[in-house]
Amino acid sequence: MAEQHWDRVVDVVVVGSGSGAIAAAITAAKGGAEVEVIEKAEQFGGTSAWSGGMPWMPMNSKMASVGVEDSRADALTYIRGLDCDRAPDQELVETFVDNAATALDYLEANSALNLVVAKSYSDYFADRPGGKPRGRSLEPVPLDANAVLGDFADKVRDTPHIPRLTQDEMAAEGARRNLPISHGDVPTDIMALLAEREANNIRTIGPAFMSGLIRGALDAGVALTNNTAADQLVVENGEVVGVIALNEGREVRIGARRGVVLGCGGFEWNSEKVRTYLGVPDTIALSPPTNVGDGLQMGLEVGADVANMTNAVAFPSVYDEKSELEGAPFASLTAPRNDPGVIIVNRQGERFVNEGVNYMDVAKVHRAYDPKTASYPNQGPAWMVFDQDVRDRNVVMDMFPGQPTPEWALEAPTIGELAVKMGVDPAVLEQQVERWNSHVDAGEDPDFNRGTIWWEGFQIEGPSPAKNMRHLKNGPFYAVKLYNGILGTVGGLRINSNAQVRASRGGLVNGLYAVGNTAAGIFGQTYPGGGGTLGPNLTFGYLAGKHLSAQPAREVGAAAVAQG
Repeated sequence: MAEQHWDRVVDVVVVGSGSGAIAAAITAAKGGAEVEVIEKAEQFGGTSAWSGGMPWMPMNSKMASVGVEDSRADALTYIRGLDCDRAPDQELVETFVDNAATALDYLEANSALNLVVAKSYSDYFADRPGGKPRGRSLEPVPLDANAVLGDFADKVRDTPHIPRLTQDEMAAEGARRNLPISHGDVPTDIMALLAEREANNIRTIGPAFMSGLIRGALDAGVALTNNTAADQLVVENGEVVGVIALNEGREVRIGARRGVVLGCGGFEWNSEKVRTYLGVPDTIALSPPTNVGDGLQMGLEVGADVANMTNAVAFPSVYDEKSELEGAPFASLTAPRNDPGVIIVNRQGERFVNEGVNYMDVAKVHRAYDPKTASYPNQGPAWMVFDQDVRDRNVVMDMFPGQPTPEWALEAPTIGELAVKMGVDPAVLEQQVERWNSHVDAGEDPDFNRGTIWWEGFQIEGPSPAKNMRHLKNGPFYAVKLYNGILGTVGGLRINSNAQVRASRGGLVNGLYAVGNTAAGIFGQTYPGGGGTLGPNLTFGYLAGKHLSAQPAREVGAAAVAQG
C-alpha cells in the first residue's frame, strides 16, 4: 500500500449523524473500535432528528405490553404481501426481520434511547395477512435534553415540522378536533403543555430519538465532528481506506483502519439527481438541505452498485412560496388532506385519489402516467379544497382557525368563484364537489372508496364512510396548493446483510458500508408502517457496527505530525 498522509487515523469513519450512522458508531465503538463521526452540518441528528422518531420494528420486546404477538412468519408474510416481489433484495428483508428486535434491545441498553409502543399507530395495512393493529411502530418517551446531553443539547437538531408532542398526543388532539371519539389520558391544554416543554427543553419524536442515541455515542467514546463535509473516498488496492473531507474550506484527510460508513442521507435536495432518478420535476424536499446525495456520489465514484432509485418517502405538503429555513425553501407537513371534509383535485379540478390513503401512496398517484392522454394529469401541485367547517377545526401550515386567510391560501364565497381563482374550469370543480356531497349522502364513495382503507381509520377505531366523509357545503370555501414533498429518497447504494456496499461489477467495495437513506431501501415501492425507514436504519447500523468491530485493523499509514 502506498504511503498515505493523514491528518488523523481512526478505526472507523462514519459519514453523517442520523439514526443509521449513530447506531453503527455506537455498536462499533462498544465493540472496541476507535470511531469518529463527521457531520456536514452545524448540528447532529440528520434527517432522523427532523422525523417522527418512530422506528418500525417487527417482533420487538415492547409488543407484549399492548398484548400483541408477533412472529417471523407474520412479519415476512406482511412485508411480502405488500412489496409484490419488487423488493430489491429479499435476503435483506429477512435480515431486517431477524435482527430488528436484537438491534433495538442493544441500542436501548447502550444509549439513552427509550422507546414505547405508539398505541395510536398500527401497521399501515394492518388488515392484510401478517399485519398488526399496533406494536411494531415505537416512539421515544419525552426526553429532558438538558439532563441527558448537558452542554451538547444545542448541538443536536430540533425539528421544524412537528410540535413537542408524542405521536399519541398528536393523534388524540387531532381526533378531538375532527372526530367524536376518546383517546384516553392526554392533556387537553395542549398549548400549555407545549410551552412547558419548550421552556424546559423537553424533546419528543425525532429530536428525542436522536438525543438518546447521541448520548450513547458520546458515552461510547465516539468523536463527533461537525461542519465537516466528506468529499471523496480514498481507495488503495481496491479497498476504501479513508475519507477526504472539507472543514471550513480546509481539506482534512482521515484514515480508517477498519472501514468507512456512509450514512449521510439521500439526494432529495439535488434537483438534477431527483429529475434523473425519480423522473419528476415538481418535488419539494422536507429534510435538512444538506441531503444532496454526497454518499451516493462518493459510492458511485468507487464502483458501488445502486438499487430502488425511483422511490422516495413522500408526504403531501404545503408551501407558501416564500418561507425558508437554513437558506432553503421550507414546506410544511401541516396539511389536513385526510380530514373527512377535504377533497384533493388535480390541476383540471378533478378528484384523483382517496384522500385518506397513507402519504406514500398519495405521492404515487401524483406521479401516475395516463397512456390515453400521454400525460401526467395529477402532476403537482394539486389542490386541497375544503369549506369553513374544516377551516374552523384545523391548522394549515401557519393558517390558524379564526385568523385572516393568508395570501398563499385561496378563499371565495362559492365553489365556482374559488375555481376561477384556482385557474380551473368552474363547471368541473362544481360537479366534483356536488358529486362528493352526493357520495356523503349515500354513505359510500364509488370513485375512490373513501372510508374503506385501513390507514384512513387506524387512529379512529377503524375506517367507515360515516367517520371519513363529510359534506363540503358551508362557505366560504378554500383551496390550498398541495405539493409532492419528499421526506427522503430511498434509492441508494446496494448493501449486503452486514451493510457492506456491493460493487456494480459484482462482489463488494471492500472497506465501505452504507446505512440510512444512503443505502437502498429494503422494502421496494411499499411502506409497511410508521418508521419504515428508521427501523432498517437502526438494524443495519447495528449490523454494520458489529461487523466493523470484528474486522482486523489494516495498515493505512500514520497521521502526519503537526509542525509547531
